[in-house]
Amino acid sequence: MAVREITGGTESAVKFGGIDRSNGTPLGCWQELYGMDFTAFPALKTVKPFSYKALADGITGYTVKNGEIVYTKADGIYISGVKTAVNLSAGEKQLVSLGAYILIMPDEVLVNTADTPVSVRYTAKPALSGTLFEYNQNQTRPTVSIYKLLYLDVPEKSVALSSYSVGDMVRIDYEYGGKKQYLSALISSVGKERYSMSGCVSINFDTSAYSDTYYFYTEKRKMDRFRVSNIKNAVISCPIPKMDFITEHNNRLWGCSSANREIYCSKLGSATEWGSYDGISTDAWAATVGSDGDFTGVCVYGGSVLFFKENVVHIVYGTRASNFTLSTVKLRGVQKGSDGSLCISDGLLYYKAPEGIFSFNGSASVRIDAKLGDDITDTAVMTANGRYVVMCAADKTVYYYDKRYSAWYTRQLADVISAHEINGRLYAVTRDSNKKMRLVMLVGNDSGYTDSDRSEFSAVSGELGRGSIFRIYKKLRMSLYHKKQDGETLELSAYISADGGEWRKVYELWGEKGNGEEISVAPVIPLRSRKIRIKICGEVSGDAHATLYGIYLDSEKGSEISG
Repeated sequence: MAVREITGGTESAVKFGGIDRSNGTPLGCWQELYGMDFTAFPALKTVKPFSYKALADGITGYTVKNGEIVYTKADGIYISGVKTAVNLSAGEKQLVSLGAYILIMPDEVLVNTADTPVSVRYTAKPALSGTLFEYNQNQTRPTVSIYKLLYLDVPEKSVALSSYSVGDMVRIDYEYGGKKQYLSALISSVGKERYSMSGCVSINFDTSAYSDTYYFYTEKRKMDRFRVSNIKNAVISCPIPKMDFITEHNNRLWGCSSANREIYCSKLGSATEWGSYDGISTDAWAATVGSDGDFTGVCVYGGSVLFFKENVVHIVYGTRASNFTLSTVKLRGVQKGSDGSLCISDGLLYYKAPEGIFSFNGSASVRIDAKLGDDITDTAVMTANGRYVVMCAADKTVYYYDKRYSAWYTRQLADVISAHEINGRLYAVTRDSNKKMRLVMLVGNDSGYTDSDRSEFSAVSGELGRGSIFRIYKKLRMSLYHKKQDGETLELSAYISADGGEWRKVYELWGEKGNGEEISVAPVIPLRSRKIRIKICGEVSGDAHATLYGIYLDSEKGSEISG
């Protein structure tokens, strides 16, 4: 009979990674890492509480323009905190930038921020009906183009008449040959003409872009003789397509409609002209897609416009209507409800898919969140800068991906409705149940922001010792640096759980003032077990923080008798 010698050992980690929920998480990586980041890498450092500033009450819509929040309320639009009176309907608004302009949807109000004072144009116009005339006269055919008129006669007492003026691009809807037709045309003049019907005013349309005086636009065919065509009950309007998502690219607005299965872009330089098809480089453009399902998001990436669904992306290439090309790539796309997750960092496009976080390089998508373990099914918004990709999920979890170290950690923030990159800093907009809104800093510092009360932190190891025989765990040591001033909070505790048992506190740091670096020793009542877990947690406030430089876990193998 022999008794084997008892041997001891120390497991240690002095270089820390992020969340790694794979089977057998090594010491130094974590099943849970909350409220601690890698700004002191290879150490772990507690993060400061979120800082924020309150936004105005009653905000109905907002966008980020020139590094600041531009927003609407019931009484107008606010730019740099200055109100410009705008008549808006009730309800939520979508604000879209196009150069110096901001388009407010669904009201179709166009604001020119370059004017002083800021000017406002109401582009939504009531429909106006009348009789549509097309008059072609060419008595010296074929040598000279003599005369061509296209105009709508409307009652001069029409209330809607005052809404239309020279320069408006309008859509003309009418019926011819038993079929519904439409034209897009620019108003060249409005007034009483010698040819106007009695009691009517003529709205004249510009036909200078068309050289063929023998082509009848209303009938869409060639005519070989003089004729005046008139169509009753024609209607003009200035419609903007009903779109699910809108973005700006190359001085055009782009959008898509799930109901119509269509993609649109506006006329070059215009946020309100979507039906201008004159055969020139500034034309608007539209296309129908054949894929199933609703659109889930739109963004600009790699010089193209990307329209996502959950299982496909439609990509529009080109620089003008005549060379726009629509391509389709099958991939795992943007989750419905996560359209605010599309963001770009270092040339890659990141977004939230139905099961997790993906990156896209222009031709293929790859899932990047494997270390987080299970699928993330909640909808989310995201933002990014050169170092971080940050996702704020609907379950209040904020996922940080530090690309410098390929490491993940999390925080908690409730009521996030959007996320933004502004001058390299990352922000979230929150709105609580009372509709109070805040701009919260996710990454960065700003002295003009107010700190939240406290920030909790927690680092939970995986199951250490998996696959080994029984060991006796005797001592936990931690290399710590901590800093705290009067009025600040710094609380840190360490816990151990053996073989899935309850957490037992083995160390506590509480209330110490000043700066200090120490090797803390947490004696453990000898535990004979196969697996052990470590949890380090607490909370900080103000500028107080703790930095974890190393973990050392002493153990020895139990004696064995053989014979």
